[in-house]
Amino acid sequence: MYLIERTIEKNFPIDDAPQPITARFTTADLPKSYLDLIQHQNGGYLQNMRIATEEPTSDGLDFALLHYVLGLHHHTPYSLFQHQVPDLPDYFIIFSVNGNQLFAFDYSALDEKGEPAIRHLDIETDNWQTVAPNFTRLLEQLEAGLVEVPLEGKMTRWEAEHSFLLAEDAERIAELFLHLEATENKVWYLEWLNRFARHPEESVRQAAVEALETQVLFFRLCLPPDVRTLIQLFLVDENALIREQAAALMEELD
Repeated sequence: MYLIERTIEKNFPIDDAPQPITARFTTADLPKSYLDLIQHQNGGYLQNMRIATEEPTSDGLDFALLHYVLGLHHHTPYSLFQHQVPDLPDYFIIFSVNGNQLFAFDYSALDEKGEPAIRHLDIETDNWQTVAPNFTRLLEQLEAGLVEVPLEGKMTRWEAEHSFLLAEDAERIAELFLHLEATENKVWYLEWLNRFARHPEESVRQAAVEALETQVLFFRLCLPPDVRTLIQLFLVDENALIREQAAALMEELD
């Protein structure tokens, strides 16, 4: 299974009825290898993200990071239909986006089965590279990778969500919450806190309640009303220290 099991958005039904994707292509033109992938799960983040490149990209000297395979449905921001770029050559269908970095089916180069090659488009550096002869080989070539937390600027939503899903320890999770603490989308931020408030490891729940404490103390005017529901999860935690922290946060809101 190449995709991480869906945990952050609904698995929408595949909308493969004949319809245009770009001015040149319709759903009937999509490669079979892509359609086979989304049969089980209609889009999602990848277990492995790193693909080797011959030239530097905004991600690294010899690699690019592929985060999310867009689904075939009409629900943003995870929809293939919503992320096509009309200014690009008409032989591309974009199937993954991350800011200025795109992955596209390249119909100017077809393999022996008629499947399009895979092109990585780095708009920031104006560097376009073919990274695989077809979608199947792309998935097979992907290796484990890590999104570095930038010293300046913020992670994109795609980078942040992918990082949260792949985070394996409390230190990494705390680092991500710290980096993203000033995000304007507090509903989204609290959804991730809610996820980790239910984590089986105490150290992860501790990192989550500490991140929530920062939100309550410094961003309370921006928080949605259901922040109290989130605090309730920590109030019944099996760890006494976490319960005490949660009780203090509830008092702070009263």
